[in-house]
Amino acid sequence: MNKLMGVHNNAFQKNANISMVARTIWSRPGISRLEIARELDLYRSTVTNIIQTLIDAGVVYEASAGEGTVQGGRKPIRLNIRPDMGCVLGLEFQPGLYRAVVVDVFGQTLEHFEGTLDERDFLLACTETVDSLLPQIKKRGWSLLGICIGLPGMVNPDEGLIILSDPFGLKNYNLIDEMAQRYSVPVLVENDANCCAWESLTRYRDTGLEDFVSVMTTYHPANPKTRTKAAMEVGLGIVLGGKVRYGKNYAAGELTSRLWRPEEPVRYGLNDQETAQLPVDSGLYRRFVRSLFEHIKIIVPVVDVEALFLHGDICGKKELTLGVLNHSDGDLRRILERVGCRLEFSNGLPWDVARGAASMFLSQLFAIPALDERKGRSRLEWDTIFSLIKRENPGARLYNTAGSQGR
Repeated sequence: MNKLMGVHNNAFQKNANISMVARTIWSRPGISRLEIARELDLYRSTVTNIIQTLIDAGVVYEASAGEGTVQGGRKPIRLNIRPDMGCVLGLEFQPGLYRAVVVDVFGQTLEHFEGTLDERDFLLACTETVDSLLPQIKKRGWSLLGICIGLPGMVNPDEGLIILSDPFGLKNYNLIDEMAQRYSVPVLVENDANCCAWESLTRYRDTGLEDFVSVMTTYHPANPKTRTKAAMEVGLGIVLGGKVRYGKNYAAGELTSRLWRPEEPVRYGLNDQETAQLPVDSGLYRRFVRSLFEHIKIIVPVVDVEALFLHGDICGKKELTLGVLNHSDGDLRRILERVGCRLEFSNGLPWDVARGAASMFLSQLFAIPALDERKGRSRLEWDTIFSLIKRENPGARLYNTAGSQGR
């Protein structure tokens, strides 16, 4: 049987088996109990018991019966995740502003919000923002399962630690320690570029896409409060084998300009004065894009990915960016063609990071845990989720589930 079934830790075994079954239904709506047992190499009795647990908890529902077998006999009952089992709040924090989305368990946006972010106190800004949004969720009768925050900087999501965030002037700041004392739902935190990678993982969860790079570009104007100069921040979310890769120090994806020198701060071909003019000077922006592509063309063949996703500010200048791609020396375009890697612009601007933060929570919820994986606060327990579903408006429904497969 599946190796997870042999684990002697009963709590781990229970959570792992529930995750395997729930993820299979999440990825393949309409699957039957027999198909799940065959696909996961689990006993049918084990699958039946888990399915009943998920039905009783309000996670799974039985849809219409499928076609009968060739030999006749009972038609299989099709299973789906309840799209109304709950929602997730995804947030993007940038200096001076926030964006937020509420998504269902399939990542479909139910509502979105944006507003200003008080820069005087980071924790106060976080809690005030969340506190202002929770009543909006409650009055709609939605069951909140969790919160995930995406922001620029090096982040250790396993411990909820912001290792370094220059835009916010934070270093070794444990946001989740602070947030967990205030909220009764799980709270996660993630780097903004990795959030974009999580969004793609969720969106393409049933296509087999497992190897790609998400490129997040964000322009930050000069900030007197943190004494930071204007900067175009570029981060990479690297996904290999269907998993977001962090590196041992959680610094994977931190892209440093090859022209950068401590004594001569030039990033992506631009000095400080030129960087400050990026939003209004298309010539300078072309230079930035050319320099960015020079970096990316080295990375793509090294990691051998299937797709390259562009997110953030660069998507707002799609025509300019395509002009650079097609009419410059063409190196990146030729490399993409040679290795069979497609390039896609996100169409979710400006909600990419917030949607990705919510997607990170969903991916962790439906993740299949393994004993050799990092342990920490990003691991979610199904017993916690079951309790939240029962506590939060048990009679509320986001959709009519009759005949729905949540897609």
